[in-house]
Amino acid sequence: MREILILGSGVSGLSCGILLLKDGFKVTIWAKEFPPHTTSDRAAAFWYPYLCNPPDKSTAWAGDTLRYLRQFVLNEPESGCAMRSITEVFDHQVENPWWANAVEEWHRPPQEELPENYVDGYQTQAVLMDTTRYMGWLLNQYSKLGGRQRQHEVTNIGEAFASYDIVVNCTGLGSRELFGDNGVYPIRGQVVMIKSNGFDQIIADDTGPNSLAVIIPRLSDTVLGGTTQVNDWNLEIDPQDTQDILRKAAELSPVFNKVEIIGESVGLRPARDEIRLELEKFGAKFVVHNYGHGGSGFTLSWGCAQDVLEIIKRL
Repeated sequence: MREILILGSGVSGLSCGILLLKDGFKVTIWAKEFPPHTTSDRAAAFWYPYLCNPPDKSTAWAGDTLRYLRQFVLNEPESGCAMRSITEVFDHQVENPWWANAVEEWHRPPQEELPENYVDGYQTQAVLMDTTRYMGWLLNQYSKLGGRQRQHEVTNIGEAFASYDIVVNCTGLGSRELFGDNGVYPIRGQVVMIKSNGFDQIIADDTGPNSLAVIIPRLSDTVLGGTTQVNDWNLEIDPQDTQDILRKAAELSPVFNKVEIIGESVGLRPARDEIRLELEKFGAKFVVHNYGHGGSGFTLSWGCAQDVLEIIKRL
């Protein structure tokens, strides 16, 4: 039985670990942090392709992920996953979504269902992943399958190669230092958690007058976002961002004119011009890279993990 080391315990690392274990590999994860303390735990996660390239591969990975979620995750009550109506709105007419082939059905909502000052949109049924439950569930599934874990940050890949021949790199922004990849960079995201008010659909404006605005009703709260601040490493809460987030949510729906804030959070999306999912050889050792997912780490997680598994099975 071949032994695999995964670096990183966010959604990508855990998804890869689960699929490798299911296929019979022995798996260990080394990570600086484990849930609930990873960057993935800070995400307001739902299935929707966003800030990811290239489009063709991202569409395939997103479609595979959605099918996996529906087949293996949604029927698990502890997973924190649920179906939601997802609507992206625009203040101008738009072409069909580039990710249309990833879903069974999508449509344009009628004008009367759009917020004021918006004229077009995409609407589909997809999956909410409430990270307050989903990340812990992933770690539990990984552990139940026999996965091992060690809280340890690798600063030199030679340290991993001393014990393992095959390494899966899911370190995200950590790949800048670990593999010298300056092509991966942060996109800062700040969100506000509020007490739920009965609003039950996900709605987002990414390019219009309130971009980036997103409303995400989770299982126990509602998340309002957000920001897309490129190359911003600041992990502190910005009060001005908070005010902008609240204002934009109220523009999308008047039910958010008055809210009860219960928390705030900041995370850094690991972005790249193109997602890196490929095999790299280091003599007789191998690294399978899987990082740079931008704002779509959860949306592409299982599809990318399936590709990682197939690469390793060919070694």
